[in-house]
Amino acid sequence: MNYLKSALLISISIVLASCEGGNTKNETILQAESLMFTVPNSAYRLLSSIPHPEKLSKADYAAWCLNYTHAQYKLYKDIKSDSIICIAVNYYEHTNLSKQSGTSYYLLGCVLISGKHMKDALVALKKADELLQNTTDNNLKGLVKFNIGSTYFNDEVFDQSLFYYKKALNYFIASKNIKYQAYTYRVISDMYNQFDYPFDSVMKYSNLALKQAKVVGDTINYYSILAQQGELLYDKDYLRSKEYLLKGFQYFPLYRPIYSTLLAYTYSKLHKPDSARFYLNISAKDTLESKHKALQYYVGAYVAKDEGNLSSAFDLYKKAYSIRNAFFKEAIRKQLYRLDKQYDLTQKEKENAALKIDNRNKVIAITLLIIVFLIGMIVFIIRHNQNKSDRIANDMRNQRLEFEIKEKQAANAKKSESLLSKLQNKVKNTLLYNRLNIGIASSDKLEEFLQDIKKQSIINESEWKYYTDEIDHIFNNKFAELKKSFPQLTDKDINVITLICLKLDIPDCCSLLDMKKNAMYHRRNLIKERLGINEDMDLDEWIKGYLNS
Repeated sequence: MNYLKSALLISISIVLASCEGGNTKNETILQAESLMFTVPNSAYRLLSSIPHPEKLSKADYAAWCLNYTHAQYKLYKDIKSDSIICIAVNYYEHTNLSKQSGTSYYLLGCVLISGKHMKDALVALKKADELLQNTTDNNLKGLVKFNIGSTYFNDEVFDQSLFYYKKALNYFIASKNIKYQAYTYRVISDMYNQFDYPFDSVMKYSNLALKQAKVVGDTINYYSILAQQGELLYDKDYLRSKEYLLKGFQYFPLYRPIYSTLLAYTYSKLHKPDSARFYLNISAKDTLESKHKALQYYVGAYVAKDEGNLSSAFDLYKKAYSIRNAFFKEAIRKQLYRLDKQYDLTQKEKENAALKIDNRNKVIAITLLIIVFLIGMIVFIIRHNQNKSDRIANDMRNQRLEFEIKEKQAANAKKSESLLSKLQNKVKNTLLYNRLNIGIASSDKLEEFLQDIKKQSIINESEWKYYTDEIDHIFNNKFAELKKSFPQLTDKDINVITLICLKLDIPDCCSLLDMKKNAMYHRRNLIKERLGINEDMDLDEWIKGYLNS
C-alpha cells in the first residue's frame, strides 16, 4: 500500500513539474510594474534604484529583468543586448505564468527587431502570441499581433502583415485602447494603399485613425496622419493635399524632402509656379527615393515650361520618364520576388502547421497516457481500500452473526433442557402415579392424593400450548408454518410432534400423553399419512429435517 502511494506521488510530481516557479513579491518591482503603462519614467527609476538585482531571488531577478527591459523599450532607450530579457524568458518558460512568459517573449521579439534580427524576432513574437492566448490582457495580445504585422511588412510579406494588423485592431477595440486603435487604423490604411484597394477604403481607415488620435490628444500621430493624407491626396485633391502636407512639413523636419517635392507638385497643379519653385529648390538639396526623384523632375519640367524654358523642360521630362520606367521595372521585380517569397512562406507554414499538429498530438497522447495511468492508480488504490474495508466489514458481520447464532443456540439449548427437565419430572410423576394407582387400595384420601399427583404428572391442554409455543420459538416459527401447511393435523398430532421435537422416546411420550404403546404407534402412522410421508421414512428424521431446513 505504501509503495502504491509513493508511486502515485511520484507520478503527480512529474505532471506538476512544469508548474514550478512563482512570480515576484518584491514591493518595488510590483510598484514599477503597476506604473509601466502610465508613467514608464517612474517605473524605470524605481527599477534602477535596486542595487545588485542579480543578488535577488530567482523569481525577483526574473521579474526585474522583465520590467527593466519593458521600461527601456517604452522609453525608446537603446537596448544593445538581449541578455537581460533572456533571463526572464528562461525563467518564466518553466512556470505556469503565461502572462509573464508571453510578455518576456514579446519584449525579446522587440529587442531583436531593433537589432534587425527579423527571423528570430518573428519566432519570439509568435511564441509570445501562443502563450498570451491563455490570458485576458487584450492590450498585450494586440501589441504582439501588431509587431508580428510590422515584421512581415518589413519582410515585404504584405498580405500576412495586413492579416496581423487587423487581428491587433480587434484586440485594441476589445480593450478600448483608442490610442493603439489610431496607430492600427493608420497602418491598415497604408496597407490598403499598398494593395491598391479602392481609395474610399484607404481614406476610411485613415479618417478613423485621425479621429481616434484627436480624441486621445496624440498630437504627433494626429499631424502625421494629416501628412499621410496629404500624400494620398496629392494627385486627387490639390488644395487639401497642400494644407495637410504643410502640416507635415512643419511638424516633421526629417521628412521635409518628401513633403517639399509633393508640395511643389500640388502648387504646380494649383498654378502657383513661384511656390512650386520654392519647395522644388528645398527638395533638390536632399537625396530622395527614386519614386519622389521622378516626381521632382516632373515638377521641375512643369515649372520650366511655365517659365518658357522648353529645352530644359524636355530634358527633365525625359529624366522623369527614365526614372519612372526603372522604378516600375524594379517594382515588378520586387512584386515577383514577394510572390515567390509568399509561396515559400505559405508552404513552410503548412509544413510547420502539420509538424505542430503532430507534436501537439504526441503531447496530447503522452498527457492522456499519464492521466490514464494516474486514474488507474487512483482507482486501484480506491478499490484496494474498498475491498479491504469490505473484507473487514464482512469479517465483523460474520463474527457478529456467528456470535448471535451461538448465543441463540445456547439459549435454545437451555430452553430445551428446561422443557425436557420439566417433562422428565412429569414422566417420573406419571410413573409414580401409575404404581400408586395399581398397588394401593382406594379411599377418599387416597383418591384425593392421586388426583393431586395426576395434576402434577399429566400435561393439560393449557400446558401443551406453552410447550408448542416454546418449540415454535426455538425453531424460528417453523412449527407454526407446519401447522399452516398441514391443517389436517389434530391437536393430539401436534402434541406428539412437540414431544418428538424435544427428542423424547416413545415410552416417555406414552407416559406424558397417558397413552398405550400401540395407540402411540397408531398415532404416529396417522401423522405420517397427514404429512404425506412415505411409510419407509422415519417420522423423527422427517420432522428434524423439516425444522432445520
